[in-house]
Amino acid sequence: MKTVVNSMCIFRMKNTIVPILLFAFFAVSLESFSQNKIEQSKGELKNSFKSDKHHHRDRSQSSSSFESDDSFQSMIIGGIAEGFLFITVYSAIGNYAGENHLHSNLTYYPYYNTRSGNYENPDSAFSSLRLFRFDIEDRFLFNSEDLYGNHLKLKIRPFQYFYLQGDYFQLTEFNKIFRDNSNLSLFSFNLCYDRIRFERFNFGWTLGANYIGNDVNKAGFCYGLNTDLFIARNISLFSSMKWSMINDAWVNELEIQGKYHLKKYFFSAGFEHLKIGTPNYDFLSIGAGIYL
Repeated sequence: MKTVVNSMCIFRMKNTIVPILLFAFFAVSLESFSQNKIEQSKGELKNSFKSDKHHHRDRSQSSSSFESDDSFQSMIIGGIAEGFLFITVYSAIGNYAGENHLHSNLTYYPYYNTRSGNYENPDSAFSSLRLFRFDIEDRFLFNSEDLYGNHLKLKIRPFQYFYLQGDYFQLTEFNKIFRDNSNLSLFSFNLCYDRIRFERFNFGWTLGANYIGNDVNKAGFCYGLNTDLFIARNISLFSSMKWSMINDAWVNELEIQGKYHLKKYFFSAGFEHLKIGTPNYDFLSIGAGIYL
């Protein structure tokens, strides 16, 4: 009789535990499945992954180590720092006394004279002497029917030496479980400098900041590289890479675009990749722009 009672108790426990486990498994699966990529990115950007205490301890140790250096070591370090700064500035800015391409003039728009891109030689017979140019471009980004976006890019070129660039990404993802949309806004503001300014090729760097809107509202330092290659009449290739961290999470951008220029207008098609936290976003892009 005791054996029968124990068997009945075990049977009842199984009948109780199994539904509970199944319900818990279903709830966890539903939660993980319902959290789309945008919500995951936003969640990671809101939280810090590094320990402030550990960071403070590292800074304290570094400060103590620096204070223990004697004057001779400080002089050596200072000399190395100055040499490194000179090399870095020369590499990043260039030598205007010895590099003629740094004096290249800004064009009215690429291929305005059938051969020059963004710049033309200062001694060219068709020198444009353009002192200001405003480039506007808008692209539609497509991943799937549930994930798409838009990329608006503005470039203000006050002269040929540097320019300012602003980017605005608006991403939208449809959540099939809750039947609603998740949105993410990414803003990027950069100071840009073309280190190489040839007629058919320019290459440069960018420094600035990124900002995530919506309910994240956090910013981070941004740096990157970009280049234009004017391969044939009215056709060019553009690529850009930017790296940033917001609240210890990576926010990176990659662009590869082909452009067809038609006087002041141009049309673009290519590929864009975003890494926002852990999730990666890959888009096909198509757009158009104008030079003013």
